[in-house]
Amino acid sequence: MFSSKARNQEVISIKKLVVLAGAILLSAQAVHAAAIYFENFGNIGTAIPANVGGNTNLEQDGWSGAWGPTAIDSAASSGGVNNFGVSSQVGSPTNLPNIGAAGTSQSISGLVFVSGGAGLPGLTNFIAYTSAFTVDTSLYNVQDISFYAGSTAGTGGVIPGFRIAVQIGGNWYASTQVLANSNSVSAAANFRNPPGGPTGGGQQVTFNWTTTASAWDSLTFISRNSLALGSVLGSDLPGGNITAFGLYSDVNVAGAPTRRFDSYQIDAIAVPEPSSVALVLIGAVTLLGLRRSRKT
Repeated sequence: MFSSKARNQEVISIKKLVVLAGAILLSAQAVHAAAIYFENFGNIGTAIPANVGGNTNLEQDGWSGAWGPTAIDSAASSGGVNNFGVSSQVGSPTNLPNIGAAGTSQSISGLVFVSGGAGLPGLTNFIAYTSAFTVDTSLYNVQDISFYAGSTAGTGGVIPGFRIAVQIGGNWYASTQVLANSNSVSAAANFRNPPGGPTGGGQQVTFNWTTTASAWDSLTFISRNSLALGSVLGSDLPGGNITAFGLYSDVNVAGAPTRRFDSYQIDAIAVPEPSSVALVLIGAVTLLGLRRSRKT
């Protein structure tokens, strides 16, 4: 029989093995962070319901849009695809296939734009979103959400930005962080160019995922009814699947510059399956058994 000291050493050994096995499992998972969703906002030149200047509706790509305090439907509103839609210009980066997106993947992508003055989307708040893909949080741990921003600077050189918008449990939330390109993109035709300089293009911006209360505002959104940003959450973002997501942009007070974005991407790490954890623990126990048998 083992002495009390030997038993204590055995317990310490198995604890070390379990900790080591867990660390190995986590490390193996961490290196597999990858895009689970990517939308390139392809423009096939066939608008819904009609082609106007080569621009098309967001619905072509499985997305929707709403603008103003009454959440006017972008597809049915005044101005239509000429003020809120997918541009016929090439976005950035190009030639990347969609991942998990509802829209048809295009070899050359378009980009989303919102423009116009009084009575049009360019001066108001808006939301662009999709509910065609659900992020199952029991399968994935979201790491970050990124997109390419390429808006034009308005009055005083102010460049309008975007907030990450997500729907969880039927409620909408918007990030307190506002993401924007740092250099003005003067025209949609420049979006595809590298960022920076007078003819610079879209710039990738990233929101590092967190559920911390201070990182999120409540967001009221009911299509064709209401769209308004609320206050900072009093508690952390609730758990549950992300059933819709996109971008929210505040009321534009900088002279109605055009807001543009493209290439919306969600990166995540796969949650370890229970079977994987069980295999690691079985391996640890087996190793301990072999060690014990050698001692006897």
